[in-house]
Amino acid sequence: MMYEWDWLILLGVIILCIVIYSGRKQQKKKKRKDALKILDERYAKGEITKEEYIERKETINPTNNRNPKK
Repeated sequence: MMYEWDWLILLGVIILCIVIYSGRKQQKKKKRKDALKILDERYAKGEITKEEYIERKETINPTNNRNPKK
């Protein structure tokens, strides 16, 4: 009788893991966007130079077109 519910419990655990994982991924994207927005505002106000802006933007959101280290 217990074995009939095992698949349902397993399915519930899998769904829970997917929900938790996707939620964390969304939080990281939101934090990155918030940081970029603040950086854009600071550059627009003249608080940082163009070089600082480019360097910090690369730190927040690195591009994949760099040569990989060997």
